[in-house]
Amino acid sequence: KVSTFFFYFRVRGLKLRESGILRRDGVHFCSADFFTKENLFYVLWGAVYSLNKPYCVSRDYMDAFMLQYITEGELNFKLRDKTFTAKAGEVVLLSCQEKNLYWAERPATVKWFHFHGRGTLPLLNYIYEKNDNTGYSRQDYAKRIEPYVDCIIDKIRKKNSNAFRISHNIYSILCDLSSPPEAMQSPAEKIVQQAAAFIQDNYSRPITVDDIAGSANLSVYYFTRLFTKYTHASPHVYLLNIRLKTAKRFLI
Repeated sequence: KVSTFFFYFRVRGLKLRESGILRRDGVHFCSADFFTKENLFYVLWGAVYSLNKPYCVSRDYMDAFMLQYITEGELNFKLRDKTFTAKAGEVVLLSCQEKNLYWAERPATVKWFHFHGRGTLPLLNYIYEKNDNTGYSRQDYAKRIEPYVDCIIDKIRKKNSNAFRISHNIYSILCDLSSPPEAMQSPAEKIVQQAAAFIQDNYSRPITVDDIAGSANLSVYYFTRLFTKYTHASPHVYLLNIRLKTAKRFLI
């Protein structure tokens, strides 16, 4: 397995201290056929590790991507010149094609897997842009993906490598990490969302911007600025657009 690992994935500058691994479930390897490699996302290998100091991985290059889901404790990372700590219930997505470092200072349990797929890099870069140029996602983002992570680990553990199911799970993880859950909405975003719903429910009545601002208990001036910031249209224009779309639908 070790020779296969180096043959396929061209690892450069990998330094791993196995002494920090207290307990492991894996490493479980997963092979992919030509069709899967050309068209789907796929797992290379994965495991569940219980870690403690002095566990440390320093990597210069590997032709793969990696997801780490911390279930207990915390793990430290240095990616793209940023250092941070991921805690229980949080996830880190990283490209092994660039230099990265992660290590344990105290006990931690991590579910992880390496994967690949043609569409990975654009999504990963998009996720990095939304997360301060790191692959770090906090609990509100990460909690939605744990079932997908568990499913992937379970399938490669049981050698049940259903390529389409695994690909679906990886893609779902990347999509969920690309978009914030509703729980991440700010109070201002909720106000705008409620105002948009008020417009949708009352567009057929002779309502005004004063009425819409009143439904949000805000002054017209402040509400207009807030609404325009999040919808890129003033309340008046937004209302007109709703009415125009409805008129078009009736005409059709």
